[in-house]
Amino acid sequence: MKRILMTVALVAAFFMSACTTPEGNKLSTEQQVQITCEGIISTVRILSGYRAAGQLSDQTIKTVSDLMPSTVKLCSGEVTDYETALQTLQETAYILLTVKKGVEA
Repeated sequence: MKRILMTVALVAAFFMSACTTPEGNKLSTEQQVQITCEGIISTVRILSGYRAAGQLSDQTIKTVSDLMPSTVKLCSGEVTDYETALQTLQETAYILLTVKKGVEA
């Protein structure tokens, strides 16, 4: 449980740090999209390991698989509206982190 809380705290800090740089300059929405994509990619890699180990249910695999087409599109640079893309990607990140937390519980 302690490990899960630490992971959630680190991820929350990561996403909060996406808003400003150490110098206090606000990151652009495009930069926030890039950072969120990197977090999603890392989480998907971890979930892939759990899948290979047989630790994901069929429903969880479907949930993650359903999120991937739009995520890949947005993280591949096919973005015209960064505000909307950021909102979509943050929702995806939340779902994936919730899935990861459930597996690790």
